Amino acid sequence: MIALGDEGRSKEYPWKDIRGDYVLVPVPPWERRTLMNIFLVYTGVLSCLAVLWGGGALGAQATLHDLVWAVLLGNIILTIIGALMAYIGGTAHQSTYGIMRRVFGWYGSWIFGLIVSGIPAWGWFVVETWLFGVMIHDLAPHNPVASIAWASLWGGLLMTTTAYIGYAGLAFLSYFTVPAFFILVTSGFLAGIYLGGGFEKLAAFTPKHPVPLSLLVTQVVGMYIVGAIITPDIARFARRPRDGSIAWGVQIMALMTYYMIGAALLTMAMGGTYFSKAMLAAGLGLGAYFVAIFGQWTTNDNNLYSSALAWDLFVPVKKRRLILILGFLASILAWYVGYRAGASMQPFIHFLTILGTWIPPIGGVMVADFYLYQWYKGVPVRERYQLRVGDRMPLVNWVAWLSVLVGGLAAKGWLMPASVVSKISAALTGFLVALVVYAVLAIALDKAGVPIELGHATINEYGLPERR
Repeated sequence: MIALGDEGRSKEYPWKDIRGDYVLVPVPPWERRTLMNIFLVYTGVLSCLAVLWGGGALGAQATLHDLVWAVLLGNIILTIIGALMAYIGGTAHQSTYGIMRRVFGWYGSWIFGLIVSGIPAWGWFVVETWLFGVMIHDLAPHNPVASIAWASLWGGLLMTTTAYIGYAGLAFLSYFTVPAFFILVTSGFLAGIYLGGGFEKLAAFTPKHPVPLSLLVTQVVGMYIVGAIITPDIARFARRPRDGSIAWGVQIMALMTYYMIGAALLTMAMGGTYFSKAMLAAGLGLGAYFVAIFGQWTTNDNNLYSSALAWDLFVPVKKRRLILILGFLASILAWYVGYRAGASMQPFIHFLTILGTWIPPIGGVMVADFYLYQWYKGVPVRERYQLRVGDRMPLVNWVAWLSVLVGGLAAKGWLMPASVVSKISAALTGFLVALVVYAVLAIALDKAGVPIELGHATINEYGLPERR
């Protein structure tokens, strides 16, 4: 760590952080953290109820054999993508949005920043608010106020209120829920083995509506692909570029694997029902149930805050007011989902599938640009994406936009045989196709003298563009 006085810092660090949290400018040396600190932050984000709902949903669709393979393969994909992205953040010390400006251009960073953070984070708020309604309904199934639809509505409005007036307090308290969350998962894991009659009987479990292994892998990737793509938001604070990658890989392969399999075993033992009902049926107690609800509440406030942060970059509304608007709209949508779907897990599974299909191509393009195209251009690794006052930045990188579209269409099975996609999963297909398309096109066009960038902006000390 570099120790500098205020005068020395101003000379060494020419940036002015007008947005806060270094959203538009690089993280200064004196704000960088240790490997353990980065790991704990990642762990705090991962310890949320959504990962248990995801594991529970897998347990209702898979045999034990397919479950284990789906979780391992999906988490390996997440580890690779997240580690590659984290290294970019640790090298550039910039947020995901800041890095996107280099890859997709200034305007592209708006669009793809919303696709990766603003819209999915808001979507997660909708989904988790609806799941909150499901959990409340399971506690009081005969109370009209606790119907899934109405509990989703008033629960969403309450979560919006706490995000508006008490987010900092809840964020602080969420750190205390991490140990309790780990105990909750362990209880569910042991209960699943005990109530299921041991691994042999669990291995004989047959889901009512089994799905292919490739789709299960896509759901696992969809569970946390947004987190994998935005790893630079945390890794940018790392002292060494590799620290974010190491922290990410350990918490995915160790903790996320444990969380998802533990939740899945519990739902299998309870006959394939959804997670909250399985908790109650297993007799884990109201204390464990309310720990889960509280963990979901604090995490959902973080979803709303992250979504507002992404929209705040170009929507001329104060962030606190934006939180109210987004929270109100999300609560209405959660009410509609609860009214139409009830406790069916299909909306949740569909949401994960969409994320696992369309988000990986964005990461594929970013990885291709940093590791392949910048290498082709002869830029040393430590110099890639280094932001300096006066740098010229593209307004649009049309090849990057096209590559994401091609990757997404390939993941949907529209550009290649569906049998090929089914074997390697939509998530990995989209990531690899976008990566290859971008690397080949960008290098070939550069050799031919065809520009892949349209327009340029000069970056000032605020991290904002000057005139073209």
